[in-house]
Amino acid sequence: MRMLRNDPFARRPPGRRLRVTVPGGQSGLLVVLILASVALLFLSRLEQATLLAVRWQLAELSAPVLRIAEVPLEHVRKIGRRAAAHFELFDELDRLRAENQRLRHWQERAEAADQRASQLARLARVVEEPQHAFATTRVLSDASGPFTRTVMLGAGRESGLKSAHPVIDADGLVGRIIEAGPRVSRVLLVTDSNSRIPVEIGKLGVRALVAGDNGPAPRIIHLPAAAGIEAGDAVITSGVGGLFPRGLSVGTIIDEGGGMVRVKPHARLENLDFVTALLVDSPAFDLSDDDKPRRQRDAVSRRVGSGRATSGQGLTVP
Repeated sequence: MRMLRNDPFARRPPGRRLRVTVPGGQSGLLVVLILASVALLFLSRLEQATLLAVRWQLAELSAPVLRIAEVPLEHVRKIGRRAAAHFELFDELDRLRAENQRLRHWQERAEAADQRASQLARLARVVEEPQHAFATTRVLSDASGPFTRTVMLGAGRESGLKSAHPVIDADGLVGRIIEAGPRVSRVLLVTDSNSRIPVEIGKLGVRALVAGDNGPAPRIIHLPAAAGIEAGDAVITSGVGGLFPRGLSVGTIIDEGGGMVRVKPHARLENLDFVTALLVDSPAFDLSDDDKPRRQRDAVSRRVGSGRATSGQGLTVP
């Protein structure tokens, strides 16, 4: 291959070093730039008042220019943000369409299941559960201590509240009323050590009891050995005993290990404001404390009636 005549590397003899020469003007400019860089670096490290004043003056002089330059850039940023928001809206619209389609499918299945359940209920002549009245009131104070977990409500018997009425908030079961006065009442929370609530757990409806221990998460007791429950399963009231209506949300299962199964309550027990008392009419409420005076008067009346029948003497019962 023929070598180029103007190629300096081709004419260089073997064993001889290549020398690169820089013109005099360019070498001088290189030295000046290096010295200027060193000077600027040195000045940037100084914190003298004069240099600081010069910096602030330069910053103030350049501020209007920067503001003017930011005007078109701000419009470009707005256009970019709007474009990104439009793309996000398109993605959100596609997601909502797919979710709406799934919800319509489940709605159709739920309506069909509801119709079938209604037909079976009519065939079996199932008695429908009554709709319970309710009363909503504010929590006046937290009467909890080291051994009890209770709160005081601003409503009592005058508002229809009685002992053993269940109390809920917007998220789930709070507890039950244990004392009811004319205008105030006291509620035993689900976390109290004296609280026992019959519940159903998970899709299989495993029966057990939620027992408080004055901690933030009550325990699950009397759980069958092969229950097959998992963390995250829903816990609702079972209605056994008649004190709590069936289906009230209590919380979710949490597994602390070591065979200890607990419930994380859905109700915000540490920050209660307004709660609702369900005015449930159950035969179990005949055993409540509010009915003791009535039962005593009935017993006295029966004794008085028997005394009149035997001796004929009249007695006055206050």
